[in-house]
This record gives sequence, structure tokens and C-alpha cells, in this order.
Amino acid sequence: MTDAAPSTPLPRWKRSLFLAITLLLPVAALGVVEIVLRLFGWGGYPAFIRAVGEVEPGSTLCMVEPDASRPYFFANPTRPGYADQTSFRMPKPANTVRVFLFGESAAKGYPQPRNLSIASFLEAMLEDTWPGRDVEVIDLGTTAVASFPIVYMAREALAYQPDLFVLYVGNNEFFGAYGTASINSSGTLPSGVLPFVRAARGLALVQAVDWVFRRDADADRTLMEQMIGQTVIPADSPLRTAAAANLRTHLGRIMAMAKDAGVPVVACTTASNESGLVPLGEGAEAPARFAEGRARAAAGDPTAARAAFLEARDLDTMPWRPTSVTEAAIRDAAAQGGATLCDVAERFRAMSPEGATGWDLLDDHVHLSVRGQAEAARAIVGAMESLPAAVAVPAGRVPALASWDAYARRLGTNSWDDYRVHHTLRVLFGVPFMKRSNQEAFDRFDRLCREAESRMSPAVLAVAREWQTSAPHAGGMRPITGMVARVLLREGKAAEAAPLYELARRQVPRYTSWQLEYAYFALACRERVAGALSEEERAAAAAAIADGRFLLAHGHSSTGLTERYVGRLHQLRGEWSEAIPYLLDARPRMAAEDLVACDQALITSYLRCGRAADARALAERGIRESGRFAGVYRQLLEQVDRAR
Repeated sequence: MTDAAPSTPLPRWKRSLFLAITLLLPVAALGVVEIVLRLFGWGGYPAFIRAVGEVEPGSTLCMVEPDASRPYFFANPTRPGYADQTSFRMPKPANTVRVFLFGESAAKGYPQPRNLSIASFLEAMLEDTWPGRDVEVIDLGTTAVASFPIVYMAREALAYQPDLFVLYVGNNEFFGAYGTASINSSGTLPSGVLPFVRAARGLALVQAVDWVFRRDADADRTLMEQMIGQTVIPADSPLRTAAAANLRTHLGRIMAMAKDAGVPVVACTTASNESGLVPLGEGAEAPARFAEGRARAAAGDPTAARAAFLEARDLDTMPWRPTSVTEAAIRDAAAQGGATLCDVAERFRAMSPEGATGWDLLDDHVHLSVRGQAEAARAIVGAMESLPAAVAVPAGRVPALASWDAYARRLGTNSWDDYRVHHTLRVLFGVPFMKRSNQEAFDRFDRLCREAESRMSPAVLAVAREWQTSAPHAGGMRPITGMVARVLLREGKAAEAAPLYELARRQVPRYTSWQLEYAYFALACRERVAGALSEEERAAAAAAIADGRFLLAHGHSSTGLTERYVGRLHQLRGEWSEAIPYLLDARPRMAAEDLVACDQALITSYLRCGRAADARALAERGIRESGRFAGVYRQLLEQVDRAR
């Protein structure tokens, strides 16, 4: 038996090639998976602002996308934060001043409806300040984000011809997405690393794996509860230093980008409830200082009360409110970045008799009351006196502005939205850690809700309960004003329903089926009261029809409601034949009462157009197929027979 011949060693180049192939195969496989997942919609970051389509020659409609912040909420995908859908045109119309407002839920205006937000007050005040100029305040306030994602929002906004950036940022540096103590936390990493973390989180593979493991996250908990990653943050915790450093850095980046683009910036300190909200965290030191603040305020010593309240806020081990170090970070960033400082926090303290801000200006821990929204807007207008000439507010104009409550009435404050806010706060203060420390606040809002509910009719109370279970759409909730208006209309109270429908229109995004619905019902109420529409009202119906056609042309129709209300608006204008194709397109997606209402409208159009046979066929079909609504269709058939 002979020995085997010795094997010839592979050349070095072959060994290197085999090694490279061995190492690259897994990478290639992951690359293929990444490509496939992206084909199915995973990966990347949606644009915060997107071009929708041409509304008229040379003018493109752009929309703020409510869901664009979802990838930043990788740890709680069942309840991400969102912005409100807002629309504007590009290029910017002539004689228009375009202001972008950035921040978190407080900048968004929560818990007030959009017509009573900072953005709405600011727009109204600037229009009064600059007669003859058009003002757009585009609100990019996004629930539950820290400052890092806002850098990317601002970067996008620079492409849309801004005249001014207003930053109301700084409430979520601990518990917001990319905050230092959030479940979505990466905020403890060096700020230079965060863009790489964001890029990794943008991979389709990472997002798909997150979805697999987190899709069953507890959606029953509030967003506030879901965001907490660390419940105790001592006063000397490095997380506090990191939060302030992140805020200073990210605001500085926004200011630098804006400066390079020639866009002035107003940077606001953010207000919080210092004299009304008992500290939320563990430990006795913060509550003790808070109690001392109350005692000093009661004794008529606002200076000592202020010191005690602010120290209690800073000692709170669950810092849902901005602290002294994050507040200082905003001032530092403004000074270093060349921005105009609007010190809302100090302005509010000066307005508060206790020496520290309380319930008059705040609804909860950081969200502004109606008065707070108005006064924050007024402070911003005042800060604009020092801006470059193109956006400077003339000296002396601010004192001439109307009172905050006059603006609130003009923008539509009402008892139904008071109830909306009180219920929202009842839910918030019902969160266990909020209720444990602030039972008094929960009891107050619960009492206000119960008092309001005791005055409601059974029908209105039923829709109030329904509203409480509604899910957000397009970044907002269905207005309770519109739901109450429908009850009033069914009760034959068209004159009372009309102003509530008009108000509901102002509380929803323009390019939605909600807007068309409220436009239709507001005009229908006016027609019922006056007997006919005026030429101005007919023009309003035509404008709403144009909006609806735009939505349909660009694929914004999944429920059939857009088609239905375009058809109904045509009917208000007496355009019976034009309504028919829209109502026919709506029918397949209607059900129950909605289908009955659609068929009723369609039968009316058929009869007006002399198509009695089509009207009869539709009524007979309803009798056969509609089950419990067969009686309604029998009445419609009788109507058809009478019309012949």
C-alpha cells in the first residue's frame, strides 16, 4: 500500500477568493432580503411633506404627512406619534408669508382642536399685524418626539420656501422618541452617532424584525405610558445632562441649516405647569418643595414660591416637564445659533400670581390651555419685532392686538370643545402614575365632564360616548362638534346645527372626506333655514366639489365617502345629473344607514332627471336586499310612484 500523494496547496489568490465569497454570501443574502422587503413597502423614512398633485396649472398641492414619524417609534408601533395633516401650495403664492412651526404635541396644540392651537392664534394675529398680506402657519408639531427627529423635519421644510422657522421644542428630551429615557431611546448615545442609528433603523430588514416582535405591543396603554423606558431619573442622573446636550445640539443644527438658507428662526422656551402639577416621580423631596411653594404663594410671597416650585420641578424623578438645564439649553442654542429668543417660559411666570406657571395657562403638565395657546402666539409675534425686515412685526403693533379671549371667540371656542378637552385630560390624569400624584386634577376634570354630560340629551350623550372611542384619522380625531351637529339636524334644529358644522370644517384637514361631509351639511342646513342657497353658498359648494374631484383624481378614496359627498354637493347646486355617477361610484362601498342615505340621494337625482324606471329599480332592489331597512325602501318606492 503506497502513501497518498501530497495535495497541492491552493494558490493564495484562490484562497483569498474563497474567503471573500464565504464572507460575502451572507451579506449578499441579506441584501436580497432587503431588496425584496423594500418591494413590499418596508424600509426607509416617509417624507414629512409630500407633493400630491397639480391643483391648477403651475400650482402643486403639498401635504404634511401625519404618519411620517412612525419609523421613529420602532419600540411601540401600535401607537406612534403623529402630526396633523396640513396642506399648502408650491410655489408659494404671491404676497404670502410662510411660517413653519416645529415641536412636539404642545406645538401641535394638543389637547385643543386645531382651530384653537398656537398655529391658528399665530396666523390670526399675524394677519391682523400685516393687513393685506396672506399668512400661512404650517404646523409640524408631532406627538411624542424628542428633538432629533425634528432636525429631519426642518431639513425637509427648507425646500418649501419658508420665510420663518418657529421652534417650540424641548418637552420630550427624556421620554420622546430618541429621548434619553424613552422606550425608543437612543438619546444616551453621542449625538454624532444618532444619524447612523437612524440609518440602521431605516433598513427594511430591521423594520420587519421589529414588526414581528413588537406587533402585539400593548395598544391599550396610552402613548404616555408606552413611551416610558426608565421610570426614575434622579436629579444628578447623567440622563439629564445628556437630554440638555441633545437639545442644544439639535436646535443648533436646525439653526445652522436655516441660517445657511437665509431663513430666520424664533426659538421658544417651553412652558410647563409648575405651580399646579404635583411632581410625578418617586421620593419625598420634590413633593416637599412643591408644598413649600404652595405655602409661600398662599402667604403672598411669589418670589419664594417661584424658587420652591421650580426646584420641585427639577427634583421630580419622572421629568415629563422640561427642567432648568433643558430650558437653559434652548437659551444657549439661540444665543450661539443667532436665533431670536422668545422666552415663553419666563413670560408665563411673569403672568402668574404664584410666581410660577399654573392651571390658567396650562391644561396639564406641558400642554397649553386656550389662553396659553393665545399668549404663546402673542409672545412669538412680539419676538418677531427684531427679525429681518421681510418678516419683522412693526413696533407697537403687539399692544394693539385684541385680547386672548377675543381671539378665542373669533377662532371658535365653544362648550363642546371644552368637553372634548376635559375628557382628554380626564383620560390623561387617569393614567396610574399621573392619578397617583395628581388625584385632585383627575377629580376636577372628571367632575367637569360629568356636569357637561348631565346637561346632554340622551342622543347627544350617545354620540359623545361614540366620539370617545373614535380612532385618529389624518392625524386628528373626528370633531365632536360635527357629531353633535348631526344629532341636532336629525332633531330638526338646522339653525343650531349649521354653526357647529362650520366649526367642524375648521377642525379637520381641508383635503379629506370629512371636510366634504361638513361642507355639505353646513350648506344643507343653511338651505333648510333660508329656503335656498345664496350665490356665495353655491360658490362654496363648487369649491368643495373641486376639492373632492382633486382627491378622487389622486387616489384619495377608500371609503366611498368622497364620491358620496361630491354627489350630494352637486345636488345642493341643483346639478342632479352630475351627481348620479358619483353616487353610483359610492354605492359599492356603502353599508347599512350610509347605503340607505346614498340610495335615497340617488333616487332623488333619478326622479329629477326623468329616470323613474331607474329610481323604481333601485327602490325595489332595496326592498329585496336591505333586510331591516326594507321599510325605508318601501317608502322610497311610494315616493317614486307619487312622482310619476
